[in-house]
Amino acid sequence: MEYCKSIAERDIQRASRMISGEPLVELRADLMGLTAEELKWLIGLADGEIVTCHSAEAEHIYLAAIEAGAWAVDIELDTPEAVLLPLLKAARERGVRVILSHHFDHTPSPEHLKEMAERAFTYRADIAKIITTATTTAEAIVPLQLYDHLPAERLIAFAMGREGAFSRRLSLLLGAPYTYVAPTEGAATAEGQPTQAELQALSEEGFDLSGLTLPKEVTIPCSKSEAQRAIVAASLAKGTSIIYNAHACDDTLAALEVARSLGAKIEYSGTTLTIEGLGHEAISERLGQDITLLNVGESALLARLLLPILSTLLRQGEVRIEGQGTLLGRSLRESIELLEGYGAEVAHNDYHLPITIRRAATLPLTMEVASAGSSQIISGLMLSSALIDRDEMTHIVLHKAVSRPYIGLTSAIMEQFGGIVTIGGNEPLTIDIEPEPFEPSEVTLWTDWSSAGYFAAAYAIAQSGLAPRRRYTLHSRLGSWQGDEVVLMLLDISGANISVDERRGTIDFLPSDRLTAICYDATHTPDLIPTLAIVALFAEGESVIGGLERLKNKESNRLEALVENLVAIGAEVRIEGNELHIVGGKPLRTAPIVTHNDHRIAMAFAVAALFIPKEQRPTMDNTLCVAKSFPTFFQLLQG
Repeated sequence: MEYCKSIAERDIQRASRMISGEPLVELRADLMGLTAEELKWLIGLADGEIVTCHSAEAEHIYLAAIEAGAWAVDIELDTPEAVLLPLLKAARERGVRVILSHHFDHTPSPEHLKEMAERAFTYRADIAKIITTATTTAEAIVPLQLYDHLPAERLIAFAMGREGAFSRRLSLLLGAPYTYVAPTEGAATAEGQPTQAELQALSEEGFDLSGLTLPKEVTIPCSKSEAQRAIVAASLAKGTSIIYNAHACDDTLAALEVARSLGAKIEYSGTTLTIEGLGHEAISERLGQDITLLNVGESALLARLLLPILSTLLRQGEVRIEGQGTLLGRSLRESIELLEGYGAEVAHNDYHLPITIRRAATLPLTMEVASAGSSQIISGLMLSSALIDRDEMTHIVLHKAVSRPYIGLTSAIMEQFGGIVTIGGNEPLTIDIEPEPFEPSEVTLWTDWSSAGYFAAAYAIAQSGLAPRRRYTLHSRLGSWQGDEVVLMLLDISGANISVDERRGTIDFLPSDRLTAICYDATHTPDLIPTLAIVALFAEGESVIGGLERLKNKESNRLEALVENLVAIGAEVRIEGNELHIVGGKPLRTAPIVTHNDHRIAMAFAVAALFIPKEQRPTMDNTLCVAKSFPTFFQLLQG
């Protein structure tokens, strides 16, 4: 793997110091404003120089580079033959390599890119360089398809632009002889170009996955989504609530810290939580005076629940919501704009945390919400509507609802704490909430099916002939409001042999034939997409997983992180519209897994690693990120 530093420094003395002793540099003669004499002086300071020039002086500069014995000249493929052919002849006579390149300001079809690369090779180019410009993840992986059809060691193909940055690393993993890096931060010669240190950091080996072993049975912790809703409701109720089967994870602990900040008294014994709440009226009196700061950790759900609740209860002063980690990069625009539309005054950092609420919102009796990007926004409105002191119910009309099962989950939690909620219709979805204060309750939390899905997928893959035949058991119950329970049905359709014992609360995975491709629209269950993508790697045929627009504003740009790592380990992947296509059964290879601090990326690719031979298993840069939802995940995979 080799890095080529792309130099655009116009001060020739500084440029010489940047170049000296480097193994490979690109001299951007056009950007540096070099004369032929200056160029000749610079050549030889590095072990190898590629000379690139996109200006009217290109022919003159290239001839000087060839005469000086540059390692290579990078010539535009569309150069007129009257100029190109003599340059090719001169380079061959002096033993200088020729890179024929074409740069697109868009992303053409794979067929057109292949045609351009083949054209470069007809001129006997040593290296064909085909560069596109990407505005989406789907476009970024298009030039990488060239590595399936052309000699990788003679091909440079990736996408420029911020969305295409990850394709530069992937081009190296796919066999490119080198890729371009900036000499220092802020000195990139093209958008999306990383520094060498940044690229090397992504390629460093991290946690060794070779020791992971699939346990024969596993018990999954509670749903953090349900736990957070229950903790918030218990905090708003006046009196003592008990929550059973409450397992700790970072997001649940963040909800407990919020509850404490709202004045609740909390006892945690084993997996039993006792919460003594002040009631929403007492919280409202203290809000903005005694209660001025709440920290939601990395939980976007908690932030989206609290924003409308605090905006409804605030009577004086102001209250600030802070967060940390990956949440600081996630936009809360829809929640903020919705509340501002109802009169709230909200100060924010370009719709990111920290957020300060300075004036309360006035939620109307009827609220029409269109195309909400997250059901969590609606859940926050539902909880806050129950706290309004008025005689009539609140009526929410929701158009193009997403993650509908989690709206049902919020309704179920509200009803367990004395709320009255009626959900009806389809498009639009209607939600009626009676103004009933929350009452103390006793609640038993369900298994987290987002987490259970990783082991369900692993057991199904193992029993399809990719691991020794044995009984694998998932201890979990069905019947929750969590949409991710659908993973069992999808695995069953794919050919998994699943036996459910509702009395014992067990799900057994038995030997089966090879799994078949999955076709599923995950618009309402986006957390399942990484899990299903891993199943698709080991299933026969081409799987199609929809709902990709739900992945961008997660702990990472989850679509990019997912596709980046799939391609890195050898998957055949493409994106068509809102659908991810994965061809199963392809041989997988070792590559560093870059999680982007996303717990779902880490857990999904740990499952994939289980079915790659131990000596070829990838490494992973960050396993601690799973603490957000499933702290014991890797402990379970280590026996």
